[in-house]
Amino acid sequence: MALLLTGCATTQEAPKPEDAFKFGGISMPASGKVLETRYDRGIDARYVVVLTLPAEDLPKLLEASHFAPGAMKDDQLVEGRHVYREVTVEGTTVRLELFTT
Repeated sequence: MALLLTGCATTQEAPKPEDAFKFGGISMPASGKVLETRYDRGIDARYVVVLTLPAEDLPKLLEASHFAPGAMKDDQLVEGRHVYREVTVEGTTVRLELFTT
């Protein structure tokens, strides 16, 4: 039994921020720096990207990513799937949560 379980182990690559941005239709300004990217998948798929971004560039990210004016949460049709997108900000740290349901 142990041999069977050992044979099933797989190594997952770290998720790439570019994949998360494509998944969520996010266009990040050049001034942004990704700190962390996480991905999990069950019935749904979800990316969480944590980045630093100068406060004056947050509106650029939102506009280029097609958020409605003043919105920090929405859903978009991206490559044929509904992706729910939520942006939270604390100082210059920005958290993007991108997921399907």
